[in-house]
Amino acid sequence: MSHKPESFPSDETVFPLQWYAVAWSRDLQNKPMKRKLAGRDFVLFRDDNGQVRCVQAYCPHRGADLSLGACQGGALQCPYHGWEFAGDGQCLSIPSQPNRPIPEFAHNAAFPVMEQAQLIWVYPERLHAGQTLPNLQLFPELSDPNFVLTPFGTTWQAHVTRAVESVLDVAHLAFVHKKTIGRSLAAEIANLEFTAEGDSIKIRNGGGLLEYLYPQHWILKPSSPGKNQFIQYVTFTPVDREETALFGLAGRTFAKRIPGMNLLFGRYSNKVLQEDQAIVESQHPRPIPEALRMEAHVAADAPQVRFRQRWFEFLTGDEARVHVKESQR
Repeated sequence: MSHKPESFPSDETVFPLQWYAVAWSRDLQNKPMKRKLAGRDFVLFRDDNGQVRCVQAYCPHRGADLSLGACQGGALQCPYHGWEFAGDGQCLSIPSQPNRPIPEFAHNAAFPVMEQAQLIWVYPERLHAGQTLPNLQLFPELSDPNFVLTPFGTTWQAHVTRAVESVLDVAHLAFVHKKTIGRSLAAEIANLEFTAEGDSIKIRNGGGLLEYLYPQHWILKPSSPGKNQFIQYVTFTPVDREETALFGLAGRTFAKRIPGMNLLFGRYSNKVLQEDQAIVESQHPRPIPEALRMEAHVAADAPQVRFRQRWFEFLTGDEARVHVKESQR
């Protein structure tokens, strides 16, 4: 590892432009739902076919919160004056003047949205003509029918870079998680096995294999899969400059039909996240520092150093990015 003396821009207000999880599919039913991503408020709703739709959260007429409205005939109805919007943002109806043409300024903004792995994912930029969306790359275990997947998750008051580093840090396990996943682990990291190739970082730690896929996916699985397998998946969503949502799935190939097992695995996984939360939320500076030399590093930190190098490549390069929106109107 090298301690680079160069100074990089530490911009906590930009994030990679990518698909981010914003809600559980099961939670979006007949009522619209508001969610925030990169400081931007969105409203999710389902059309007549049950397909999820995503539009800008505030009505272009008088700025009312559309999540307070209702789903009517596959459209989203504003609670203030009853204006109705289709899933593509087009205004369909203005009740106060039903016989007049709908003006151009009445239309709302729509955003790409999809459902995968029990989650609703939003791409936080409007598409332009000829523009293609990146693929949502998910680990194959999340679509493997042999696994029962139990949702868990939380929200931390922390920058997304600090949250990601917490799952790449094996040296903290014996201390922060001494009552759970780290209770049988030694503090000494004698020989850390990890590889970094492109956007993937893989760490072998005991019988576990940790893989991080930049910028928002992480999974823990057995390094040597057997008949009974347990996995933990987490995806990281930058809600704002100092808030990160963590959506997780605990998967297992055993005890599939035993009553209460889903609840047990969900609670345990949340307990592990709670052990990390206070520590990560306490870190300063809030994002990772602007240069490697601004914090001390040891051999066990090598995966985090690689992540920082990748993040600095993003900050200093021309990759697509989304800027935190400080004000909605």
